[in-house]
Formats: sequence, C-alpha cells, structure tokens
Amino acid sequence: MIKKTDENISLPMVVDVPYEFAAGRYLTHALTELRDEGKLLAVKCPQCQRIQLPPRIVCAECHVVNEEWVEMPMEGALKAFTINYLPMTDPTTGKVKEPPCILGDMRFDGTNIGLDFPVNIEPDMNKLWVGMRCRVVMKPDGQRTGDLSDIMYLEPLPGQTKPGTKT
Repeated sequence: MIKKTDENISLPMVVDVPYEFAAGRYLTHALTELRDEGKLLAVKCPQCQRIQLPPRIVCAECHVVNEEWVEMPMEGALKAFTINYLPMTDPTTGKVKEPPCILGDMRFDGTNIGLDFPVNIEPDMNKLWVGMRCRVVMKPDGQRTGDLSDIMYLEPLPGQTKPGTKT
C-alpha cells in the first residue's frame, strides 16, 4: 500500500543547454561592427522612419525592406530602473551578479529605442533617477567578441544632480 505524505522532494541541478543560431545577414553585420568598431548599428525604415535595434531586414510595422543603416548614439536617458536585492543571472554572460545591482532602461538620444543593462552606480535613490543621463560603456578594443556582452554597463554622465535636490 502506498502512503501519501506531505514531503516535497527536490533535486538541485544546473542545466547547461549550449546552442548556436544563425544570426543572419543584418544581425551579423551589426555584431561585427560592435566587435570591431565598438558601434551600435540599427536600421531605419524608409517608409515610417522607425529605427529598429536589433536591426531587421523588414520593418516590423510597414513590412518594407530596411536598407538604411544608422549608428546609434552612445548616450541617452534612463526611462526606468530597478534595484535588485537578490542574486541575478546576467543573461549575456550566465554569471551571477551579486546584489544589490541596478538594471536600467536607457533610451538612446533622438530615438525611441531602449537598452536594458546594469547601471554602474551605487544603489542610492538620491543618486539615481528617471531621466538621468547615461552612456554605454563597452569592453576595450581587442576584448570584444561580437555579442551583447561587449556592452559592460551603462554609466551616469558626470556633473548631474537629481532634480529637486539641493547641491
């Protein structure tokens, strides 16, 4: 006879699922530029003027071919952020970031394109705010591999003061 229990059994394990995928012509071009020149490239729709990052051959809105490449500015403003107090796995490297760490959504200047990456600042609400100006910090030339981990973090621009605070 089987006896029902309330015991929960768990099996701790690490699952490693390596894989590769074909990046395609547009993404390969963009990742090569990221690796070799430290530039972020996007495409601009000839019809609606929408900028798309990552670059896509066809506009997601108009369904026309995108052929104009644009270099993204390396600065922008934080539109949102979160301070994480739990260990977080960096999806670009698989390494655990110890808390506290800040993840920010920076909108590139002149675009509606956002980039979510760690922000290199201490987790102090008096030093962090929506609208804070930041820049993309890349790995040094020669250390980049042509993937998103080539972007190390977002760094606040110097000389800023949180609005509404005394200097």
